[in-house]
Amino acid sequence: MKKTLVFLLVLGLFSTMVFAQGGKEAPAADAKGQYVIKMGTPSNPEDNCVKAFFEFEKLVEERTNGRVDVQVFHSAQLGAHRDYIEQMQMGSLQAAEINTAVLSGFDSKFMVFDLPYLSRNVEHLQSVLAGGLETKLNASLEESTGLKILGWMIRSPRNIYNSRNAITKASDFNGMKIRVMESPIMTRTFQLLGAVPVPLSAAERYMALQTGVVHGAENSVGIIVSEKEYEVTKYVSLTAHNITPNIIAFDKKYFDKLPADIQAVLVQAGKEAGAFATRLDSESQQATLDTLKSLGMQVNDIADKSSFTQAVSPIYAQYRAEIGGDIIDAFLK
Repeated sequence: MKKTLVFLLVLGLFSTMVFAQGGKEAPAADAKGQYVIKMGTPSNPEDNCVKAFFEFEKLVEERTNGRVDVQVFHSAQLGAHRDYIEQMQMGSLQAAEINTAVLSGFDSKFMVFDLPYLSRNVEHLQSVLAGGLETKLNASLEESTGLKILGWMIRSPRNIYNSRNAITKASDFNGMKIRVMESPIMTRTFQLLGAVPVPLSAAERYMALQTGVVHGAENSVGIIVSEKEYEVTKYVSLTAHNITPNIIAFDKKYFDKLPADIQAVLVQAGKEAGAFATRLDSESQQATLDTLKSLGMQVNDIADKSSFTQAVSPIYAQYRAEIGGDIIDAFLK
């Protein structure tokens, strides 16, 4: 009788823990916080998106009075963007930084950010997102992948940097091997420009530049500094061909198990962290270019980008049906 009573008490305690969240298994806990949120990012702590993750950690832990323990795993400790998506879908990771170019492989609507010269500048992209596109894309990603977007971190424009020659016109790309993100549109863009695109993950980029697997890459200039890629390249050409946001993605299944008050904190902190990263990237743009010059890189502006825009112009019609004409047109108003 005594053994039966002890068994029932243990069973009752276990049931309370498991079903405390409305019949769903409760999120993981540790000694520090009642809930644990592991966040993955491939970049180093000097990167503005990583700084935004630490800002998110501070905001969430302060506003939940320590009930949530946010753990940031930077420098590709947990892999790359695509790995994070799979880990969140399996439930082993709660949140991550994901570039929209990688998301396009899971939801074609996100290809819109890969179309060259569609976003005129960061402010233009922000206004398009605020005008309804953000809501549409958030809902689409939840449906297609089970991931929830908590914040948009808009990078400064993407430019070309390489070890071979400066880029001032489209013909300068001829035969140049360029590392691109794993995006079919980016691959096609650089084919149209005459380059040889090489899709690689962010974690492979430095080694590919160092060993000559590629001559160059394209990214926001802050990445060249934070990832020390000025060590293996020489020229920075301000092509400003893309503005691709990174999102703060969250495992929606995990999110839905959390108490409503914590959900509200996460949503607000995600918005603030996204704005924090966007502001840092924008404010540091000129200082970053000055830093690159001081490190020996040749930085060249490009007053006339018409040779680039003419070369890539066929790509808009090619992907209009796949992305959605309404989504593309949101940028053209």
